[in-house]
Amino acid sequence: MAVVKAVSSRASIGRIITYITNTEKTEEKLVSGIECSPNSAIEEMKATKAAWGKEDGRQYHHFVHSFPPGENITLEEAHKMALELCAERFKGHEVLIATHKDTNHIHSHIIVNSVNYENGKKLHLQKYDLEKMKAKSNEMCRERGLSVPEKGQKITTYTKEKYKVLEKSIEGNYKSYVLDCYKAALVASQSAISKDDFVDKMKAAGYHTNWTDNHKNITFTDKDGNKVRAANLERTFKEPFGKESLLNGFNRNLENANARTVASSANQPGDKPRGVADAKISKLRATISQSKSIVGNGERSATDNRPDRQAGIGSTDDTNAAITKLRVNVRESKSAVADDDRKRADRVADEQSRQRGYDRAREPKTQRRSREFPERDRRR
Repeated sequence: MAVVKAVSSRASIGRIITYITNTEKTEEKLVSGIECSPNSAIEEMKATKAAWGKEDGRQYHHFVHSFPPGENITLEEAHKMALELCAERFKGHEVLIATHKDTNHIHSHIIVNSVNYENGKKLHLQKYDLEKMKAKSNEMCRERGLSVPEKGQKITTYTKEKYKVLEKSIEGNYKSYVLDCYKAALVASQSAISKDDFVDKMKAAGYHTNWTDNHKNITFTDKDGNKVRAANLERTFKEPFGKESLLNGFNRNLENANARTVASSANQPGDKPRGVADAKISKLRATISQSKSIVGNGERSATDNRPDRQAGIGSTDDTNAAITKLRVNVRESKSAVADDDRKRADRVADEQSRQRGYDRAREPKTQRRSREFPERDRRR
């Protein structure tokens, strides 16, 4: 399994070529040049720049073609694959390739002169150029019976220093604030239902999030002051951390949360199922109606049992006690019905509030501004 990675190095062209051709890391048979000699690659690349008057700006492009530890491949075969990878891709550019043997995983460094010696044009690579190199590498691996990396595996672009740190972090031998930030942002993005919710979750994880409309990038700052851009996380770990990607994810999380709420609202903890609650309310209201009827009958009975109408004074006391008890039952029943009505109203209000938040999140920004600031739009 071979992985192609682009390295953003600040070293001069002389220093980087000296580094990759170090005899402690490689040997003569594992160093090759395309359109240049390995022994004079530095001079030839500099001469091309001077001839076209393009000695400023980016000096070279640096790639690493690497295999994991234990891959069934020889140094010579790995070097040959690196040569094949570059043979037709950088026409008119000097290319130097050195395969290293000093680590537990075989890898080849590829240095491409940024200036074309035939027409003087500078090499400008886009994301799809790296994807083409990866596709070519995968094709060569399949032809040789080697495994092919799955999409999303490990990291794709890095500076030399950052790669070493992240590699050790992934293996558990080092603590990297970049990797820690990635983990925190990933967890927060998977559960947040809005931008504010995401910012709050990152704050709880120990990060300040700078997300404003005035800046293209989102920036996270940890407690030690280390800053990490979301674009850096997206580029390094192949996870969507752009503003649009995150907002779309929040909408999906909100939809899922609403679906779960609706599904569970009929049987919330501490509440009766909706059907049972309705039946209970109907029963209580029937009890109230029945109690009122009994109370009315009791009052009429008490009137009929007055001394001037009937001699049985004891029966009047019994009737009055019964009326008092029924009135207590009526009050308790009314209180229970009112309590259930309040709970139902609270549930409905919560659902409506969540729905309004969801609708606002899905509303286009321009439409939301027009609705919130109609006077400003009319002035325009």
